[in-house]
Amino acid sequence: MRFLQNAGGPLRRALPRAHLSAAGTTSTKVFKRFAFAGRPEKVEQKLNQARALPTTPARTRFAPSPTGYLHLGSLRTALFNYLLAKATGGQFLLRLEDTDQTRIVSDAEQRLYEDMKWAGLQWDEGPDIGGEFGPYKQSDRLPIYRQHVKELLEQDKAYRCFCSPERLDEIKKLAMANGEDMTGYDGHCSHIPVPESERRAASGEAHCVRFKTHGSNFKPLFSDLVYGAYKPPPGSVDDFIIMKRDGFPTYHFANVVDDHLMEITHVIRGAEWLVSTPRHIGLYNAFGWKSPTFAHVGLLTDQNKQKLSKRHGDIDIVSYRNKGYLPEGLLNYVVLLGWSPGKGTKGTSEVMDLQQMIEKFHLRFTRGDIRVSNKLDFLNNKHKSKFLAQSPEDLQAQVVPPLSLAIRNLEKERAHLSAGSPQLSEDIDNNDNTAATLGPLVPAMAPAADANADPNYNAIYIGQVFALDQKTYVNAASYVRRNRYLFWTVPTALYRQTLLDALRELRHLFVRTPAAAAADQSVEHTDTEMDAASIAQLFADALRDIPADEASWTKERLEEALNPLIKSIFAVRQEAQEPWGFHMLRWFLCALQPGPALVPSMVVLGKEETMGRIQRAIDSIA
Repeated sequence: MRFLQNAGGPLRRALPRAHLSAAGTTSTKVFKRFAFAGRPEKVEQKLNQARALPTTPARTRFAPSPTGYLHLGSLRTALFNYLLAKATGGQFLLRLEDTDQTRIVSDAEQRLYEDMKWAGLQWDEGPDIGGEFGPYKQSDRLPIYRQHVKELLEQDKAYRCFCSPERLDEIKKLAMANGEDMTGYDGHCSHIPVPESERRAASGEAHCVRFKTHGSNFKPLFSDLVYGAYKPPPGSVDDFIIMKRDGFPTYHFANVVDDHLMEITHVIRGAEWLVSTPRHIGLYNAFGWKSPTFAHVGLLTDQNKQKLSKRHGDIDIVSYRNKGYLPEGLLNYVVLLGWSPGKGTKGTSEVMDLQQMIEKFHLRFTRGDIRVSNKLDFLNNKHKSKFLAQSPEDLQAQVVPPLSLAIRNLEKERAHLSAGSPQLSEDIDNNDNTAATLGPLVPAMAPAADANADPNYNAIYIGQVFALDQKTYVNAASYVRRNRYLFWTVPTALYRQTLLDALRELRHLFVRTPAAAAADQSVEHTDTEMDAASIAQLFADALRDIPADEASWTKERLEEALNPLIKSIFAVRQEAQEPWGFHMLRWFLCALQPGPALVPSMVVLGKEETMGRIQRAIDSIA
């Protein structure tokens, strides 16, 4: 008997077992995957050739429906199509598929324009700028669709269906009751003679138009750049509707007609449309048109492999914008969801701006579902660093609006808590509820006087605060939380609690001053024990005579006044002495919370607020 063994992997096949060696042991050869030659390798080789960028300019499109806002998945679709067009010197079109009039969201179209432009994806043709192949709204193209439906009717490739919605529901209910698959339309109206069909339509009888998929003329097989040859399972495609009862075309019909007439060469879209593409191929064949090249990219899923949705993190793009993410960072994040510039090649980096994406773009997409990564903060930080090095003013202009929004949201929460509980609790957990650990906004924030309007915070001041700690910026909300005491004052209870917590680990505080000239030259200094309130008063005395104007209240003047005092303050922990001047300064400025450099923070806060904080800190422990 001939013994067989299996080679694992996608090229699994039976292989003859090696003969016994002279020693009586079995010798088995090691087979490598690349050594096999057969149809799978040829198919993959052919696919790889197809995945190369076209040598002629590509025309691509992004065709959203204004029934909702731009979200992560649709931004990725737009980006891939944009990159293909720009990488080949082609054109990127924007087209609105607004035939579902009942579900249109009133501001979705305008929001789409704003979000796309914010992301940096400018289209070459579209509803707002026109173009040679317009109009670019499907609701403005109804005569075009009706003419093409008429052509299919005349060629007996489509027919009118007079079935009522109630009958179609009964078909589905009956199939479910019999335990059958809910296949689709049963072809009831496909046998109505043409004269009768025309007479009934002319009399005003409600109807839709269906495309004929039965018969030898319907050939839905096509090759996808991601999944290869694809043919729908038998019976999975019914006589689908191409013109609805309300006179509007379906998505399947309109997008085929539009893509052909607008000379679209490539369509990159989500894998959820893969099962529908055989219908589209059937329509292309029926008209005798060449279909575009299709690439269906994997569905986005969360870490639990759930399809991304509003419930599972697929939020609209304006949410990322409001959180303070940079468009460059978000695009960089999105492009890596199912695509990679290539790994293992010297000089290859996943951190890319839009121009670098264009230069590196190819059509080798990841097959299968794509789990969203946690790289957004990392990539956003990389692009922030590039901005800081090249154009810090542009970066500040981008982050101030989301910072203002984050401040507004936290201020609303703080005001709500304050209204319910005017006095802050003595037992404050700083790491639990940020809003509960805030005093009123600092005066420099200068909100609008109109209580009914959203506060118009001082953008110049917010920009100054951002400049203090811009290297730590990841997003607006985290930045505002980290630097909250530059936007809000410190509550009295927090001053008291944080100081008491720190002093529990210390024996006492003292100030060291140089000894006065005396007969005993061996005495170099004098240590005077003081409480925290007295030491804080020394800071107030050192700053009092510095004028408050911008020319005087400067980093240099403050350091000159404070550095000797800071160096003179010590604490005793057990038997060891340690410098404590900067701890005292951080205490009255921000209740010992982390934040940017202290003296530059005092410059931004200004003299009045700085002196006020010292006094409030003193009062908290008096």
